[in-house]
Amino acid sequence: MIITIDGPSGTGKSTVAKSVAEKLKMVYFDTGAMYRAFTLVLLNKEIPFSDSSRIEEELEKFSFDIEMMEGKKRYFIDGTEVTEEIRTQKITENVSEISAMKKVRDTLTKMQRSYAQKQGAVFEGRDLGSVVFPDAEVKIFLDASAEVRAKRRLKEMKEKMPHEAAAFDEKKMEQDLLRRDAYDSGRKIAPLVCPKGALRIDTSDLTIDQVVERIAQYYCVQVKKLIPAWRHSKQMHFLYRFILFLAWGAFKLFYRHRVYGVEHFIRGSAIIAPNHTSYLDPPVAAISWPEEVHFLARESLFKPFLFGPFIRALNAHPVSGEVTDISVFKTIIELLKEGKQLVLFPEGARTEGQLEKIKPGIGMLAIRSKAAIIPTYIHGTYEIWGRHRKLPKLFGRTVCVFGAPIHWETFANLDKKEAQAKIAEELTRSIHALKNWYESGAIGTPP
Repeated sequence: MIITIDGPSGTGKSTVAKSVAEKLKMVYFDTGAMYRAFTLVLLNKEIPFSDSSRIEEELEKFSFDIEMMEGKKRYFIDGTEVTEEIRTQKITENVSEISAMKKVRDTLTKMQRSYAQKQGAVFEGRDLGSVVFPDAEVKIFLDASAEVRAKRRLKEMKEKMPHEAAAFDEKKMEQDLLRRDAYDSGRKIAPLVCPKGALRIDTSDLTIDQVVERIAQYYCVQVKKLIPAWRHSKQMHFLYRFILFLAWGAFKLFYRHRVYGVEHFIRGSAIIAPNHTSYLDPPVAAISWPEEVHFLARESLFKPFLFGPFIRALNAHPVSGEVTDISVFKTIIELLKEGKQLVLFPEGARTEGQLEKIKPGIGMLAIRSKAAIIPTYIHGTYEIWGRHRKLPKLFGRTVCVFGAPIHWETFANLDKKEAQAKIAEELTRSIHALKNWYESGAIGTPP
């Protein structure tokens, strides 16, 4: 799930984006910091903005990282922290000119899209909903009067950079903002505009909490449209879509199937990791996730003349052995590195209805593939078709709950074995939390 929040300076974008991300338990990404960081590189090296060849050389070497330290985001260039430096007035005065350069825009846009393939996030900037993520599920455009924006900007500067604030009054700040607005709105490359289909909010007379609440309400409406999103996916091939359509109808009719947590949907490679109690779990996961998913299946299932091609068309991949076998492990890594979204049952075999301990191997898969793990809780399938039943019950109730993604980067600083164990522990905790959330009434957003 991608949320874009665009708008000019002083509309409260950063504060709102952080608050929205916190409320919806999502990651916050400030794209402006990336442009500011590259501007800092050019100024520090005294590279003229007219020297396109040297700018391209710097783009090829540009290394930008974000780390959470003591609950706050810190920004790094080549391993050196620049969190405070990129917020100075000198950077603010020059960043618009740098961000208007096509080569800079193209390169940093690719970096932003690459990040979004790993995980959903709240992206804040000036052209995100219009250029970087035109297909984002939720697009917001914040605006406010120039007078209000100037007051906010000056107040922020006095708090963070009092020495620089001394050179401004409200009138001068308003003129500076209007100059930058005109430049950003009039540039040929990625101009500042309200994206098509975006919710426009004037924040002049609204508090931060009021803006956040309005976005959260709009977000909930948009999320409902994703269920089931696969009906509208242009990437899905016909046979897969057709079978999914039939399965969705059958589960809704006979098992009153419900899905929660679709807001945790992400693009790109992912391991969808449900508890496993029934033969029904794979189709439940497939019809519940908004995009096409892939499975592993025993090699022997592909031998029958018609059945083999059929399950292959449904994204089943033949393997011989357990997930821990090298050949199977390689198959999984290849699928994930191709950007596939793969359903894997981290408990291994089907259980007797209870949640079993998760094996640490899933942590190694996440680390090696750099794929996110989607904790998933499936409810009701054991009662319908547990391992000791020959045939499923005709009626029942099934539920699929998706939790917040687990990202391998969180454990990147740990020893490999420790990281594997910690990821398995976090996944176990997350699935238990989803089970408790559902059994407690399924109120709000799944954890």
